[in-house]
Amino acid sequence: MVQKISSDGAPLHKSTTISVAVSGRNGHPMISEYDQKKGSSRTELADLVIVKYKCESNGVPMKLTNGSTLPLVPGSSKEAEEGEGYNPFAHRVLEHPTTDLETLIHLLKGSLGTGILAMPLAFANAGLLFGLIATFLIGFLCTYCIHVLVNCAHILLKRMKIPSLGFADVAEVAFLAGPQSTRKFAGFARGMINSFLVLDLLGCCCVYIVFVAENLKQVVDTKAGVDWDLRFYMILILPFLLLVNLVRNLKYLAPFSMVANIFIGVGMGITFYYIFDDLPPVSSQPQFSSWHQLPLFFGTAIFALEGIGVVMPLENNMKTPAHFIGCPSVLNIGMFLVILLYTGVGFFGYLKYGADTAPSITLNLPRHLALAQSVKTMIAVAIFLTYALQFYVPMEIIWKNTKHRFTSHPIAAEYAIRISLVCLTSKYIRYSSFASDIM
Repeated sequence: MVQKISSDGAPLHKSTTISVAVSGRNGHPMISEYDQKKGSSRTELADLVIVKYKCESNGVPMKLTNGSTLPLVPGSSKEAEEGEGYNPFAHRVLEHPTTDLETLIHLLKGSLGTGILAMPLAFANAGLLFGLIATFLIGFLCTYCIHVLVNCAHILLKRMKIPSLGFADVAEVAFLAGPQSTRKFAGFARGMINSFLVLDLLGCCCVYIVFVAENLKQVVDTKAGVDWDLRFYMILILPFLLLVNLVRNLKYLAPFSMVANIFIGVGMGITFYYIFDDLPPVSSQPQFSSWHQLPLFFGTAIFALEGIGVVMPLENNMKTPAHFIGCPSVLNIGMFLVILLYTGVGFFGYLKYGADTAPSITLNLPRHLALAQSVKTMIAVAIFLTYALQFYVPMEIIWKNTKHRFTSHPIAAEYAIRISLVCLTSKYIRYSSFASDIM
C-alpha cells in the first residue's frame, strides 16, 4: 500500500488516504480510497472514476498512477476534504479551444440539416395552427433536455473532480455515483449510448452523401443533357469529402460551418422569396389535419430538431464553457434561431403550397428559373460541409475506444480510420424511403 503524501513527507489529506495495491488474479492494480472519519473505503467506484477519468482527462499517464504519490488533480487539502472549490473548467487542457461565436456557428450547423427542407410536409401532416404550436413545444423540450444533460455533467464534474465528460461518460459516471444497485449498469449505459450515437450520426452522414449526390445529379444532368448514374456523383464528391474530414479539430471546422450557414441562409432567403410571392391567407389551409397523420409530423419534426449528439463535444471544446448554458447563452440563442427558422419554413411553406407540398420544399420551386434551381446547389454544398461536423462525434467515440491499440503510430491510425469510415458511408445504398423522398 502506498499512501499519498506531500513534498514534506506528511500525509496530503488528514481524513482521506488514496492507496494503490496489487490484487486480483491477474495482479491488476486496484485503487482504494479510505476515509478515516467514516472508517470505510471505496474501491470499485474510486478505481474506475479516479483512474479512467481523473488520470486521463488531466493528462496523468496510466503507468504513473500505479504506485505514484503525485496528486491526480491539483488542489489544496481543504478542497479535497470539503469537496468544494473545484472548478472543472480551469483544469481543462485544450490545444484548440473554440470561442462562443465558433461554438454558436457549430451548433447552428449541427442542427440545420436536411430536415429543414421537409418541415412544410410536416406541417401538412399537422395543420397550420397545431404545427406551429407543436414545433415550438418540441423545440422547447429539446432545449430543456440539453440543459438537463449539460447541468448534470457540470454537477458530476465538480462532484468527481474531473474536467470534462462526453455524452456517454455522463451516463456512466451518473450510474457510478448513484446507489450501489445501479453501478453494475454503468458500462451497459455507456455502451448503449455510444452505439446509438455512432449508428445515428453515421446514418445521417450516409443520408447527407445521397442528398448531395442527388442534387448534384439533378443540376448537372439538366444543364449538360446527360443521365449519369448516381454512383458516379458519389465517387466524384468522395475525394473532397475525404479532405474535409481529415480535419481533426473543431476549431478548424468553424470556417466550413460558417460557409455552410451562409449557403443555407441564402438558399432559404431565395426560397422565402418565392414563398412570399402572392402568399394566400392563413384561412386557406386547415389549422389541424387528422389524428392519424400526427405521427408523421412528430417523426419529421423530431428528426429535424434533434441535435443532442453534438452538444457535449461542443461544450467540452469551448474556451468559456460556462457561457454554453444560462441566460442568455450560446445554447439558448442557437436553439431559438433554429426553432424560429424551422417553424418559419414549415408554416409559410405549407401555407404557400398546401396540398401540393413536396417532400422537399426545393421541389416546389420553379424548375425553369436558374435562381430557383441555384437553391439546390447551395443547400447541397451546405449539407456537404455539414458532414464533417456530424462525422466528428462518431469518429471521436470510435477513436477513444480504439486508440490504445495504435500506440506506435496514433496519428496515422486515426487518419486511416477516418478515411475508412468516410468510404464506408459513401457506399451506394438507398438507406430509407425517407432519405430518397427528401431529395
